[in-house]
Amino acid sequence: MELDLEFRKVFCCGASDEKKAVLPVDCSIILPDYFPDVMKILRYTAKTVKSPVFSEGGAETVSGNVNIEVNYVSEEGELCSCSQLQPFSHSFDCGGNVSAAEADIRIGEIGCRAVNKRRIDLHGSIEILLRTLCGEEKNFVSSASGAGAVCKSENSENIMMVGEFYKNFTIEEKGELGYGKPPFGKVLRCSAFAEVTECHVIQDKIVTKGEVRVSLLWQPEYDSESEEKGPCFSTFTFPVSRMVDANGILLTDTCDARYEADFPEISPAEDGQNVGIKLKVGIFARAYRKNSVEYLTDMFSTDYESKCERGRLSVMDSAMPISMTENIYEKFELPESAETVTDMWTEVSSPRVTAEGKIAFDAKLCMFAKDADENPLYFEKTVERELSSPAQGRPIAFHNVCAGVRSEEFSSGRGREAEISASVLIDGTVYTAMSTDAITACSVSTDKKLEHDSAAIVLCYAEKGEPIWDIAKKYRATVEDIMIENGISADILQEKAMLVIPR
Repeated sequence: MELDLEFRKVFCCGASDEKKAVLPVDCSIILPDYFPDVMKILRYTAKTVKSPVFSEGGAETVSGNVNIEVNYVSEEGELCSCSQLQPFSHSFDCGGNVSAAEADIRIGEIGCRAVNKRRIDLHGSIEILLRTLCGEEKNFVSSASGAGAVCKSENSENIMMVGEFYKNFTIEEKGELGYGKPPFGKVLRCSAFAEVTECHVIQDKIVTKGEVRVSLLWQPEYDSESEEKGPCFSTFTFPVSRMVDANGILLTDTCDARYEADFPEISPAEDGQNVGIKLKVGIFARAYRKNSVEYLTDMFSTDYESKCERGRLSVMDSAMPISMTENIYEKFELPESAETVTDMWTEVSSPRVTAEGKIAFDAKLCMFAKDADENPLYFEKTVERELSSPAQGRPIAFHNVCAGVRSEEFSSGRGREAEISASVLIDGTVYTAMSTDAITACSVSTDKKLEHDSAAIVLCYAEKGEPIWDIAKKYRATVEDIMIENGISADILQEKAMLVIPR
């Protein structure tokens, strides 16, 4: 008599694999004719916006744009800004079996110098970190019957990636500078932040809602030499609602999504009282499906010798949405050379998720100031943050977490102190893992029938905390029979006991 086996195919994921590549960033910025000459480089930085990871032929390609920004002082002592966009792309050989992929882009060391009054050279690098979740389908025994088989089974909830989806769209809006503001002149600093506030599934589509915020430091255009020269700051917020095509997903599936804002294009309106804002936004969405996996962890036969083969069952068992706000408050003691503060803002790095599930990121606090002679100055300092998350203490299978500055404000004037307060949004999903041994194959030797003890009564002296399964396997009895015979309701003994083993 052979065992009657049923099998279940399970997609088993391996540990999240991380690959790294360093790409050079080299460019020359030639100032347009209408830009003033360079006297001194004040600040330079690089910011990146990436496209979705593209899979083809066992390779994962990461691409996007690096925006090089330079603030300089003109020969007239004026604060100026220029920038240049540079694309990047790199392919990683991953050998297939990739079910999900994410990329983080980090800025390396960057050097900058003015070659002459009209040309600025920059040399540096970016670091691409590709994170992939790989896996394969494996067969596990879900039930066994016949030939006196006694089974120990488990049932585990798990999740499976259904698909990754992307869409980009362009926002074109008019930004009102506000009553009483001078005419718009030129951009000194600009940034964009986009946030998904609602995300849900409908048939074959993912619906997202949120908002986009554009922050703008700008220099007014003055007609009179007597007017005040200080830069102005404006913030514009626009609601967003978009759908992403997601063929194959079901109403019962769950999704997560995030927006990634590109670099804003700012153009003055004819009246000088408003600005045109053009901004491309990418929607990155992922859908996953909850499943129930039943598998055998042990098996024996009451009548024959049995044999089990085991394998490692590793699945994602939960998707934990992360939406946390970290408030950063810092005081600056103004450097000796600084007299007044022009602008303060915050820039954050890509978050790092530790093996323990904590989330860490760096926040760079930046300041434009002026000295006693009204010459522009720049200062910065970096603070580190590490936050607890719902996934803390759980094994991490995969994650996609991003950070952005939702809002900020600064104040100065109390002696030589300046204060900045920023609200940083940490947003995304962390996928936790479950791993255990499970039976991949089992059999019985029907030519090796077991001999049972012929005693009328078999007694077992069991210790507190001993599993009934272990007792049943030792004496070749069923768990159910032992529990019924001894009036036991729990599968682990609550105290020492003498048990009757049914025959």
